[in-house]
Amino acid sequence: MPFPPDQVGIIAKPHPQALPYIRASIEACASHNVPCLLGEQAARLLGRSDGFERNKLAAECGMIIVIGGDGTFLSIAPAAVRYGVPVAGFNLGTLGFLTELGTDSIRASLDALLTTGMRVSERKVLRVEFAGAQYLALNDVVTSKGNIARIIQLQLAVNHTHITQIRADGLIISTPTGSTAYSLSAGGPIVNPEVNALVVTPICPHSLNLRPLVIPDGLMLTVARDDSDNEVFVTIDGQKVMPMKTGQIIQVSVDEKRLKMIESPEMNYFRLLAEKLNWGFHK
Repeated sequence: MPFPPDQVGIIAKPHPQALPYIRASIEACASHNVPCLLGEQAARLLGRSDGFERNKLAAECGMIIVIGGDGTFLSIAPAAVRYGVPVAGFNLGTLGFLTELGTDSIRASLDALLTTGMRVSERKVLRVEFAGAQYLALNDVVTSKGNIARIIQLQLAVNHTHITQIRADGLIISTPTGSTAYSLSAGGPIVNPEVNALVVTPICPHSLNLRPLVIPDGLMLTVARDDSDNEVFVTIDGQKVMPMKTGQIIQVSVDEKRLKMIESPEMNYFRLLAEKLNWGFHK
């Protein structure tokens, strides 16, 4: 990975709040003589029409700056994984487990990144095979019911061995990175991203003996739908939602590629947890 990057891409949440940080990012790149490309939404906020679609942006850049929340970060993650581009996430919101860099010091952070280099960690991603197509997920794949307040029935297999029938509102399969997302809200465990594991979390199960499960990440998980009365949907990283028909299956495993994530030099995983979850952390 060349340093400094030949070109930097900027992805932003489509909200006026992101404008000053987009401008600060452009100025930081210009001061270091590094060209930058804008994603479509960032370009629109500046009144420009030269924005790039995400895959094109990732293919052209050596680093991607994300200004927004975890949803904005997740929207660029598959393209960043495919092209091996490191991503720096600057958080506009409050939670932001993925966008861990602070916008209050975005210019100083980018000056440091473009001068002294990047501390990069690698995060595992899911390879999701469904309906004849493959998808990448940094956080999770969720199988869930539609708007009707009825439970759905799913079959879960590990390495093609049937494990159990699940009668619940749905099922979450997450990476350790995604363990602090929907899985956590559904009662799943927090798993450090350095742990080689997958987390399987039922959503409001109809059985008290069905509990979240942590398994080795070298295994293949298969989820099949076996009821026909309700709407069921597959959601990948909260970005893509697809209907799941009776008899269809989802196969989930860990992909060979990794997401390169630029980390804050002042932050570590446990401090991030303490700050985001209000564990009474004191500096």
